[in-house]
Amino acid sequence: MNKKISLGLAISLILISATASFAVTMTYSQRIYNRLIPSFSSRTAMYSAIAELDELIRREYYGEIDQNSLNAKLADGYVRGLGDISSFYMTAPQYLEYSERILGKLPGVGITVEPNPLTGFLTVTEIFPDSPAAAEGLEKFDEIIKIGNDTVTKENSAAMAGKLSGKELSSVSLTYRRDGNDKAISVLIGYEAKSVAYERVGEFGYVKITAFYENTLEQFDKAIAELLKQGAKSFIFDVRNTTEGTIEYAANVLDRLVPSPTEGEQALAKAYDKNGKVIETYQSDANDMTQKMVVLINAKTAGGAELFACDLRDFGKADLIGGKTKGNGKLQKVYPLDDGSAVMLTVAVLKPYSGRVYDGDGAGIEPDFEVSLTAEQEKSPGMPKLEDDAQFQAAYNWLSEG
Repeated sequence: MNKKISLGLAISLILISATASFAVTMTYSQRIYNRLIPSFSSRTAMYSAIAELDELIRREYYGEIDQNSLNAKLADGYVRGLGDISSFYMTAPQYLEYSERILGKLPGVGITVEPNPLTGFLTVTEIFPDSPAAAEGLEKFDEIIKIGNDTVTKENSAAMAGKLSGKELSSVSLTYRRDGNDKAISVLIGYEAKSVAYERVGEFGYVKITAFYENTLEQFDKAIAELLKQGAKSFIFDVRNTTEGTIEYAANVLDRLVPSPTEGEQALAKAYDKNGKVIETYQSDANDMTQKMVVLINAKTAGGAELFACDLRDFGKADLIGGKTKGNGKLQKVYPLDDGSAVMLTVAVLKPYSGRVYDGDGAGIEPDFEVSLTAEQEKSPGMPKLEDDAQFQAAYNWLSEG
């Protein structure tokens, strides 16, 4: 049975309902506002400071303003302001170069170099087989003293090193010094970046990993297969001075060496964000290698190389010889921006198989057997020749003695 109500009562009910809805909405909105106000306040202060500075500079600065350069510097300064050396801004060209390098596809001449702190020249620390540099006769420990018509110095060595890579099928002229003699050559640039070098030393396979790129796993598999074919019974993995690459690609190589995780973090590693939430998990399958292993580490072993060394020990696969590692156990991710640039940002801390965090100042991974190089070797770029390398010799003796 339908009941009629007066117009006045209907209007009163509508007003009461609207008032109640408004009160609920305002309460909810206030709660959201209270959560956001600290961020809002900080952003308002930041934007106000930038706006004031921008107005002053555009009014008083004597000179032309390059807006694109200014925008890039602002972005770079913002990220630098975090005070985290692992977080940084990349311009569009820098991001493109990074993307190519992390895939292992950046063409180069087939060498790695480091500035010599004494001479300022670029010392060849690694030279890859079948590379354009090897074809032209370059050898490890040669010093590159000129590139093109420019002399390499302490001040320009980083920029000069960049000239050793470039577009495919181009070339670069350089002058190198060996035993006091200088020689000028032209080297083709068209060689993909190599991150694994290997050789058999006695009954052992020596594998040097210079970075963990996407194609590192393929090169690593080839190195292991070839060394086993040559009769290698044990392995020395060298990740000294290894800093480049990603945790993901390091985990891919680890998967070849260790079985499925069953203890600790029950993973090769897990990445925890600032709220304690797991945002990445790195797993391995049941397949592993049973040969004896040693890993060489030092103060410049960082990032994926540290996880590689840490997990091999935690799984009981290898002992670590050398020096304490850097202590860079955080996860970084790349975030592309609309203009083609990108930001590399630290997003989480890593917990390896054991669960023991090794990130931070004074942290790092301690070796099982601490072995130092000579003071002169420590100052020299790259690693010494194997016959003069006390850390390698200690690994060799450890394996020989079982």
